[in-house]
Amino acid sequence: MYANINFPKQDEHHVVNISLCNKNKEETLKIVAEYPVVLQHLNGRKWKLRYNSIEEVDGGYIGRVTLDTQQGNIYTISDKWKVDTAFISIDRTIVCEKVKPGSSVRITTDFRCKDANASSFDDYQFVVPSSLYNKNDTDNDGIDDYLGTFLQDYKDDRNPSLSVTSFSKPSNVFISLIRADVPTKDESITREQIEQRHFIHDTDIGSLGLAPSEYDTREFILRCDYPFYERNTFCLNVDGSEWAAYKAVEEGMTFHASYILQIGEATSLTDAAWSTTMLQMDRILNDEVRLPFSLEEAKKYRRELVHHSFKEFKDKKGAPAGYFIHFSPRELYGSQNLLEYGFCGQQTMLSYDMLQAAIEVQSTEYRERALKTIDFLVNHCIAPSGLPEGIYNVDKEEFVYWMTGILFPFQYSESREVLEEYLGDQVVNALMEIASELKMVKGNYCRSMVDTMHYLLLCYLQEKEEGYEHKDWLKAVVKFCDKMIAIQNENGSWNRGYSMDGEPLTNPPEWFGANELEQGSGAIFPAEVLVELYKYTGDNKYMEAARRAADFVRRSYVEEVKYMGGLNDTTHKKSVKIDATGVMFAMRTMLVVYEQTKDPELLVGAHDAAKILGTWVYLWDIPFDNNTLLGKHGFKTTGWAGCDVIPAGSYVECVFPEFVPDLLRIAEYCKDEKLAVLAKIVTRGMHHGLSMPQNMYGYAMPGIQCEGYMTSLWLSDTTYKNFSGAVAKNKGDDNDTTNGFVNGQALYNLDCLNQRYGTLDFDSIIKQVLT
Repeated sequence: MYANINFPKQDEHHVVNISLCNKNKEETLKIVAEYPVVLQHLNGRKWKLRYNSIEEVDGGYIGRVTLDTQQGNIYTISDKWKVDTAFISIDRTIVCEKVKPGSSVRITTDFRCKDANASSFDDYQFVVPSSLYNKNDTDNDGIDDYLGTFLQDYKDDRNPSLSVTSFSKPSNVFISLIRADVPTKDESITREQIEQRHFIHDTDIGSLGLAPSEYDTREFILRCDYPFYERNTFCLNVDGSEWAAYKAVEEGMTFHASYILQIGEATSLTDAAWSTTMLQMDRILNDEVRLPFSLEEAKKYRRELVHHSFKEFKDKKGAPAGYFIHFSPRELYGSQNLLEYGFCGQQTMLSYDMLQAAIEVQSTEYRERALKTIDFLVNHCIAPSGLPEGIYNVDKEEFVYWMTGILFPFQYSESREVLEEYLGDQVVNALMEIASELKMVKGNYCRSMVDTMHYLLLCYLQEKEEGYEHKDWLKAVVKFCDKMIAIQNENGSWNRGYSMDGEPLTNPPEWFGANELEQGSGAIFPAEVLVELYKYTGDNKYMEAARRAADFVRRSYVEEVKYMGGLNDTTHKKSVKIDATGVMFAMRTMLVVYEQTKDPELLVGAHDAAKILGTWVYLWDIPFDNNTLLGKHGFKTTGWAGCDVIPAGSYVECVFPEFVPDLLRIAEYCKDEKLAVLAKIVTRGMHHGLSMPQNMYGYAMPGIQCEGYMTSLWLSDTTYKNFSGAVAKNKGDDNDTTNGFVNGQALYNLDCLNQRYGTLDFDSIIKQVLT
């Protein structure tokens, strides 16, 4: 495929026409910038501009336009266009020739894109990294499930690879609009600016977006703004209010912005998005990811924090025991009374980590505390059906349900005033009714149950290898897996949630799914424990159930890039959604079944999932205001994965390290160096934010890392309260919460790397993976 560019005259000025042609010189896709430059004054008018002149220079073209506003401002905009084999570059320079005091501007370009073979907007698919996948439509009603519109824009600091990718199914071609120059400066946005909605802001942060075309139903638009303009967004509120920044300009001032239109052929949206990720890895990624401490040091302090979080209550029924990690990082462990198992608490994962630590550092106390944690679970926290409970209230000596993660404050209070102290008015408005309905149901999430039992089995195997037999542990895992086989759906899936008897839950549908694919998104979890039990027992029934699930995952979620259901909790009333964790578990499911069956389609599926997972990973370091927490402490975003708990992409969080070993195995099977590099930057980069003696982040003790960090704004128009959590925070804040799985997943990754590769040095690891 190659591109032709020309600048025909229209009304005595020049527009931009780009034709993408196949090897037979047939035009497959056309890009038009009818007004290459749109200049907007804050609180003033907008000018749609075409070039006054076109000059051929240095193998490219320079389009120039001078705008005399007739009100005291004169601007000259020069765009240098250059066509390469794989992309078209646009280097933009804005010169402020004459400017009235107090002026501020924003520059926009719309690219109208049309496949000659497309019949409607339905023929196009999109990826905006960490925010929009295909069309974010898992309930299949034809509209985006969250914003309710496809007119969407995303600030650069919400965009891990600074790109928007479009894929045309009829012709198998793609276009990606990329911010070519990496932003290096930003400052905190004030509440006054949030109130204004359109405001002057000293920033390098622009935005990229897309929309259906208003000119032709067979077109779509890719768009860039500098500084940013988000026409519909959850950054401010659940209503999707717009906001925009403007650059203050002075006479004689010059500023720049650069873009790339990447073009090419692809077999799928996955391949198109991966092509863009690889291009940006080559262009902007610095994979060194420096830390002020070693990974070995990090492991030591993470283990110590987990170890000292242990509490046991000998005076309570059954002597509850476990790792109580759910607290503000600015406090010591706090007065926790809820013992969480799968998901946030991850008791058995932490036990597995500490059993590994006990062997490495020869600590009997590490092992004894892990054993007490597991014994209480096995003896007291598993229902007669074989399904494990999710949360145990030590004070009340009873189980509680559902209210984990974002919903956690609903465990403590039904008072709206108290809840808003923790969650803000918008989230309480969205979730109050659903939380009330959930309180009436006794059950658990499929993910949480599998989390618990998978790592229980690994603990059993670890102990047996050391010469200790815990038959009751194995019996619990077998009973659970047998129950999962009994309740597996005919199509190979499992439901998202179950009663403690094993009845599938479907109400409220916003939380448990409105159709077969949403309800069946529990399919992405059980294979990991079923395959592990098959490997130990040799009983093929476990392998067959896992194989059926992997087939369901591959045919349901991979091709259309609809990886859903990984999150238990969300700040949006529609809980079943596309998210990074859904990609991770789908990838693992296909991988572990492939490793036993050698079904090549499953390896292709796992590889495709890994490629999409790569789009969630930040390839650059977002600039933070030096006065923010993250700015003061040198937090770097390279290697962190975006979290789409609400469709905003304004937040990075800690899940990915658990899946790095899976990613490396896929890289090894496929000899994919880019995936191995992603594993490196995730492992190293996601140790930023960890409190260490060298850099404490203002936290109460070493070894603390928050669940997530704010890379932009998120529901920041809410009534301001000084609560924990993520909403109503500003860019550069943490979410003021640490959970059990934060250190659990990081330690699991580091231990797996040492066990498989004998080192934490990634130069050595990558060499082993690729040879």
